[in-house]
Amino acid sequence: MRLPARAGRRVAQTDLVLTRSFSDQLRRSARAAGVLLVNLASGVAALLLLVVWLGAMALCLVGVGVPLLVGVTALVRRFTGWERRRLGRVLGRLVSQRYRAPSDASMVARFRALVTDGASWRDLGWVAITATGGLVLGMATAYLVLGALNAITVPLWWWAMPSSDPVTPLPGVAVTSWSSALLVPFVGFAYLALATFAPVVAHLYARWGERVLTPNPAAHLAERVDYLSRTRAEVLEAHGTELRRIERDLHDGLQARLVNVSMYLGLLDELLADDHPGRAFARQARSQTQVALTELRAVVRSIYPPILSDRGLVGALRTAAEDCAVPCELDADDVGELPAAVESAAYFGATEALTNAVRHSGATHVRITVRRSPDLLTVRVHDDGVGGLEKALAEGVAGTGLAGIRTRLRAFDGTFTVHSPVGGPTELTMELPCAW
Repeated sequence: MRLPARAGRRVAQTDLVLTRSFSDQLRRSARAAGVLLVNLASGVAALLLLVVWLGAMALCLVGVGVPLLVGVTALVRRFTGWERRRLGRVLGRLVSQRYRAPSDASMVARFRALVTDGASWRDLGWVAITATGGLVLGMATAYLVLGALNAITVPLWWWAMPSSDPVTPLPGVAVTSWSSALLVPFVGFAYLALATFAPVVAHLYARWGERVLTPNPAAHLAERVDYLSRTRAEVLEAHGTELRRIERDLHDGLQARLVNVSMYLGLLDELLADDHPGRAFARQARSQTQVALTELRAVVRSIYPPILSDRGLVGALRTAAEDCAVPCELDADDVGELPAAVESAAYFGATEALTNAVRHSGATHVRITVRRSPDLLTVRVHDDGVGGLEKALAEGVAGTGLAGIRTRLRAFDGTFTVHSPVGGPTELTMELPCAW
């Protein structure tokens, strides 16, 4: 009985779909088995890396293993980078990671960056997992694949090498006759049937690797904040260095040239007769040169006060306190070395607060306090004036100086607080992070 043409086409299409589905499943299983088989090689490599890393850590206790540990950690990162790419192909997405870069190329800085970087410990954890679980998984996959091939080919080599002695192609399976030799391939096909679970196992293994190698959202956010803080600190430090360079160029270059121009114009003024028409122009040019010099000095001081380069923050504030129009007391600790940008912001903030106390508060005494903890610089300016600054700030009539202090400090995640009730006293507090 012949089927109708339409029914025949449907049967053919169904057979084609089943064939394609079976072939796709077979390809996926083969690829997944290949991924799991690679674990055999990567597990051995991870085991060697783990042993060498433990040896380097032991040598670090006597102080000679630091270079070796840095080198081994670099190899671990290369290994986990390869693992990320391999696992990413299974998952169909990128398994990414950001490492903390050392601030310089010294061995101590590199060692500190490796030890404090959470990514290094995640990499090491995955190496330990690959050296144990990954290696066992690869061995199990290799056993199933080789066992299946061995079992399926039993009739061939039983026919090619007949023997009356029983053989065991698989553990617990003895071949003593043709009947048993023909039954053993079914065990091999059962092994191959287990290969259909290979994609699931490979995917679970890749998800496990992604979870270990990728930081959790909270840790990722913390690392991102830390990375941005460090890069911003580097930018601010480079900015401070550039400000010092510009200040030196203006002070030693352009300012010196203007002084020479003013001197030559003064000599020209003395050489010309009183009734010479060019003398008035020489005097006017010299006057304009003096104005330009005054403005240039103000610009230089606003860019980076030269006194900071000469005396540091405490010395510069001591000079500002001595030059203050009202009695001013400085209570300062040794703040040590500070980033140029932080030092400049603290100095400008303190001098602006001092100027505000002298000009607007009617204070008779001002006290500047400078303290530094390991990671925070605190500058307080206290005066016994009339106060009311909090109200003025709330109403937006306190002027631009204090607003400028707040803007400067925001660039460093600094804080600026004002305690100034009506009737006084007034205390301005500036806090700047400085542990970069």
